[in-house]
Amino acid sequence: MFKRILSFLFLCIALNSASAQTLGGSSIYSFLKLNASPQSGSLGGRNVSAIRSELGMLNENPALLSKTHHAQVSANFNFLAPGITGFYGLGAYHVEKRDINLALGVMHVQYGQQDQTDASGNSLGVFRAFDQMISVSASGTYSKKWQYGVTLKAVQSAYGPYRSLGLAGDVGLSYWDEEKKFRAGFSSRNMGSQLTTYAGKGEDLPFDLVLGISKELEKAPIRFSITAQRIHQFDILYNDTLFTNENYGVSNPKSFLGKLISHFVLGTELLVGDKITVSAGYNILRSQELRIRNIASGLTGFSYGIQLKLKRFDFNLARSQYLSSLSLNQVSINMKLKP
Repeated sequence: MFKRILSFLFLCIALNSASAQTLGGSSIYSFLKLNASPQSGSLGGRNVSAIRSELGMLNENPALLSKTHHAQVSANFNFLAPGITGFYGLGAYHVEKRDINLALGVMHVQYGQQDQTDASGNSLGVFRAFDQMISVSASGTYSKKWQYGVTLKAVQSAYGPYRSLGLAGDVGLSYWDEEKKFRAGFSSRNMGSQLTTYAGKGEDLPFDLVLGISKELEKAPIRFSITAQRIHQFDILYNDTLFTNENYGVSNPKSFLGKLISHFVLGTELLVGDKITVSAGYNILRSQELRIRNIASGLTGFSYGIQLKLKRFDFNLARSQYLSSLSLNQVSINMKLKP
């Protein structure tokens, strides 16, 4: 059974990585790349190996869905900029007879109200733009330390009169060694294609291969994680040479080291007793791409958050810095329907 799962996983990866070679904003359904949960956001925006993962983390790796999430619901709220908000809701259930975990999710990203004009600039009224996703996830265990999962997504985008439908899927693996407090995770995200296009031309989905490890120290209440994103491509830095040359007169060449480290996302968690966890992360790719030359970048690429655990509720707050004047703020509430 496990060999069949691995064969299917690598077949999906091969089929998608052969065509998914997009950089920057050149893929459709870019909202699928957003980190939907505060826990992921506070750890740098990508994490597939969180040792204690909230329900919303299955958006990063479906293999993180476990029986500990039984009878839980999660509401995740994302505030990226004025007028741009997102919601990600989930519910999970463990089927005892089959020993599988199921989850149903819905995501909605609203971009607010926009003015609509013709080619001459004449007003035609207003329109609303949004992205939506409905997902179904399932996970199971193999042996005592391995877990696998899959998520199927139905995606819809609507920008005024332009609409598109698509299907996508995630598959993931997780290895958990409880004695050593070590977890490794792997996820192949956003495999699929469009069913209907905006204007008759198909576009690539934001396919991503992510690999990560997390370790909790034995004699200190600290967890560390390192995650490598988009490992199917070596050069993932987007460099607008035309903009750079026009504004700064010269483009900096991309070095081998810069291309290599741009894949990594670093995260750490400090356990303050049993109730509070303080997190911080650093996304190197985000820092490199959003840094403005000759201007202090501040905390660009950094993120931080806090988690409060109560008897039946978990609260999460996170803030991810994109620019000195723009940050992603996230809030989530996780509730156990059964004690």
